[in-house]
Amino acid sequence: WANSPEQVGACCRNGWADSPEYACSAPAIAQDGDGGLYARAFGGASFLSDTDLTGAITGPSSFGSGQIYGAAIGYDYPDIPFRSELEFAYRSADPDTSSGFSGDFASTTFAVNGYYMFSPRAGGKLTPYIGAGIAYVSEIDFDIGSGPAAGEYSDAGGFAYQAMIGAEYRLSDRWSVNGEIRYFDAGRQTLQNASGPLSADYTAADVIIGATLRF
Repeated sequence: WANSPEQVGACCRNGWADSPEYACSAPAIAQDGDGGLYARAFGGASFLSDTDLTGAITGPSSFGSGQIYGAAIGYDYPDIPFRSELEFAYRSADPDTSSGFSGDFASTTFAVNGYYMFSPRAGGKLTPYIGAGIAYVSEIDFDIGSGPAAGEYSDAGGFAYQAMIGAEYRLSDRWSVNGEIRYFDAGRQTLQNASGPLSADYTAADVIIGATLRF
């Protein structure tokens, strides 16, 4: 019994819904075994952790809320609750005025992520998930806009890790939206400038919303 909309209606009209041989159910948007390629885009708020600067500037620095946005292409594996993807992300945040200087602390990363998808809820539409990823830091720079150490301090290379928890809501067979909380850690970074190095920790907590299109 295929459980198409017409067959569901027919079995219920004929009183077969209570029969084990002809159990009826409404078709779910996302069926078990679905899989394939997908693309997603996301954006949200990024909160860089406070850090102690050393080198060209010495002392504590804190940051206001910044931004994160990016995109990914991945594969949703059929019949197992797992997906993997390649992701690009950009983060930036400005120092608080209490830091004593203006500027922008930003990074770009390329990551390989994996997600475990829990059992769907809400009629198969809502799927919680957890994930983790390893990222290559393609660029990280701290643009100091004022003071005696003004200038661009930058570096490239190195690795970071991230952990994610969130939920995806299926809108249709092809479209879904998600909300996510993410922790990102690139460790201690030593950035270079003609006037000398600048070292700072680069860790962030992100609050993200996104949209996914399945092919």
